Amino acid sequence: MSLETIDLTQERCPMTLLLAKRASSKLSASQALTFVVAEKSSVHDMQAYFLRHNMQVDVRKEPHCYYLTIIKE
Repeated sequence: MSLETIDLTQERCPMTLLLAKRASSKLSASQALTFVVAEKSSVHDMQAYFLRHNMQVDVRKEPHCYYLTIIKE
């Protein structure tokens, strides 16, 4: 299984959340998708949204960005 990664580091809230919502709407059950995000506030908004929509969420902080991986249940 290949893991798709979408780089949103050049985007700012609320655009990061909007683009993440659009991308996640195409996922099938058990599919995963990773977003690379620069802003902590965007990570919090995205995490809250995906958890409300029954997706597993994993966040990994790197020195200059965050990796947010979602899995549709």
